[in-house]
Amino acid sequence: MKKVIAMLLASAMLCVSFVGCKGNDKQNNVSKSDTAAVDVSDVKFIKDGTLTVGMEIGYPPFEDKAENGEPVGYDVDLVYAVADKLGLEVNIVDTAFDVIFAGIGTNYDCVVSAVTITDERRENCLFSDPYIDSYQAVVIKKGSNIKIESLKDLSGKSVALQDATTSKALLEDMIETGTVKDCKMGPSEKVLTAFTALDNGEYDVVLCDSPVADTYLTNYPDKYELAFLDHENVEQFGVAMAKDNEALQTAINEAMAQLKDEGFFEDNTAKWFA
Repeated sequence: MKKVIAMLLASAMLCVSFVGCKGNDKQNNVSKSDTAAVDVSDVKFIKDGTLTVGMEIGYPPFEDKAENGEPVGYDVDLVYAVADKLGLEVNIVDTAFDVIFAGIGTNYDCVVSAVTITDERRENCLFSDPYIDSYQAVVIKKGSNIKIESLKDLSGKSVALQDATTSKALLEDMIETGTVKDCKMGPSEKVLTAFTALDNGEYDVVLCDSPVADTYLTNYPDKYELAFLDHENVEQFGVAMAKDNEALQTAINEAMAQLKDEGFFEDNTAKWFA
């Protein structure tokens, strides 16, 4: 649920690449592209034979790092599954989210990073079909006496959240329209920092995506509790790519349709959200 900003900052991005190889390029003298389930012969990639993906590593359970430093998470598994259908290797480029969209088509072919599909983003990107639903969630410290029955109740509260997200965009809009008043908003580069600020008593609540909230609630049941879930307003995540790359959009949608038929999404959801 992340908001595209600063398209002109692409040249300033600091990217770290993680290369993931799913076996050898050739097995029994047959290349991956020859055995691909989806034809990508008309798709132009940043690097031939590779799906290069922009991703902000540090947004669990979608993107995180294992103890050995390798990227892991729901979106990481999705990237590898899609790339396998396309007959491609994977190169994940770790990029700060507030500039991630600016690198599409130059630093990477697409962005897979818990990206909410919005009308504003459609002005600059193509999106795949949605692959997961999400909602805005308000998390508080365990035992807090704060009561939140709607997002309007963020009035008078201090709210920690991740910068450049739809959580921030939503709260900014509610403040500007007067729906929420006397609210202190604390944007952080990482959602982890937002929860740390809550731990330290610097903010009253954290506003974030519901799958992220679920992860923190599950992993730290003695530290956090759910104060409110805006289940009436669903948001959907999708793969973002360049406006002129309709061939890639078609290929990714076909790959995701095959994965859906094979039960991949149910299995991946059970794996990361159990």
